[in-house]
Amino acid sequence: MISSTSWGHSMTLGLTALNLHACSRIQSSVLVDLVECLPRLRKLTLSSTQCDSQVLSAIGSSCRELRELDVSRCKKVTSSGLLHLVYDQTRAAFNSLQLRNLLAEGLELPPGTDTQHVAVMAFLLLALPRLEHVTHPFLVEALTLIHGRLFGKGHRFLEGRGFPSLEEAAGFGLAPGVGASQTQVLRLRRLDIVPGQDLSILTSICREVAEVTVSLDHELRDMGHLHSWSQLTHLTVECSESLTRSLSDLVPVLCCLGPHLQLLSLQNFHLHQETSLSHILRSCPNLRVFQSQLHLPPQNSNSPAAAEDSDDEGDGQQPDANPLFRAHWRFPQLKDFSLRVLDSSPLPRSFQLSFRAALTSALRGSPQLSKLSLVNIPVCLDKVFQNVLEQPGPLAQLSELCLAHSRVSSAAVHLLMAADNQLVSLDLRHCRDVHRRHYDQFVEDAKRSKFDLEISWE
Repeated sequence: MISSTSWGHSMTLGLTALNLHACSRIQSSVLVDLVECLPRLRKLTLSSTQCDSQVLSAIGSSCRELRELDVSRCKKVTSSGLLHLVYDQTRAAFNSLQLRNLLAEGLELPPGTDTQHVAVMAFLLLALPRLEHVTHPFLVEALTLIHGRLFGKGHRFLEGRGFPSLEEAAGFGLAPGVGASQTQVLRLRRLDIVPGQDLSILTSICREVAEVTVSLDHELRDMGHLHSWSQLTHLTVECSESLTRSLSDLVPVLCCLGPHLQLLSLQNFHLHQETSLSHILRSCPNLRVFQSQLHLPPQNSNSPAAAEDSDDEGDGQQPDANPLFRAHWRFPQLKDFSLRVLDSSPLPRSFQLSFRAALTSALRGSPQLSKLSLVNIPVCLDKVFQNVLEQPGPLAQLSELCLAHSRVSSAAVHLLMAADNQLVSLDLRHCRDVHRRHYDQFVEDAKRSKFDLEISWE
């Protein structure tokens, strides 16, 4: 059992990071004593603990250098309880905090109107002018309130609990030289955008956003506003399972955004046009991470039946005859490439060629690639790896390779193992052309070569 006397001042004064996640037996009074003797804390994790309003008040008063605070899933912290972090009622003054990240997921939302919860979130945003990332269910509604300066909403709710008005919070958080009547500009750099939210408002009030997650509904009309974020480098676009959004819909958007992106994640899109993936990759030359989960195009009566894709002989078109295969794409910073197909239907022949073209060009032009995941790919990957490895250099930094559920032969696996790379992990689970005897041979070859390679197979 931990008591308040367990914390020695000489031991804790210089501490800059503390993680007490799920330490639910530490009483809130002990947490208060603890944080009061940690003035140099920059990162504090109290998720799933007995943290309450008194603890938050102590943090706000004592930990002025704090940059990151996590109070997610704390049962004693309510949404309105977060106000004690930024305002000291005993001094009747705002706490001057340097907080950048506030994680407050899964908090109790006591009975009350949405207006009250929005007012609390708006108060936090205004009183924490350096905040870059916050998780809260009413974040976007609070941004809309601040943008419209609708500070009368929630006024009585705040004052009834002994806190200043939103106007006073706005005055505290104003940047030097900004008048009270001017549009408030926040420093948020990470946003999660769900359907129905007005992107024009978000881009107006949050101008330094660098990381965005967009959950799409049936329309893409607001996506053009993303261009307003000149610092945007991390983009995740998600579709719900019920939508059949085509990947090609994103091509015009990424033609403008692509050159600035370092991370691109595309989830649950449908591959309706065979060149969509190629166009998107070609538009994003500075990627460091690419992640995508795609649905295959639906089969219809007008589409020619897909042939088994063992090789390219006899189809009248060699892969190098396709101009996409001759493309010299360059991804000088790409380290992580992940592509998962969510269906098991065969691809039409034109899609097979374009799919392999995109993969070949991407892998050839990624000298720093260290992590590659190609899951449930519906074309034979042998030709891809043969074409990529025909010259020295590509995949030289590769350390983690996952080919689970994909079509790859034992010969291609031997080629990858023999290549000049840094492989330490190879996932061949459920590869239909790799059998037990192949797996045993791979393990034996790895032992004989005296390098540490973990191979997964089933």
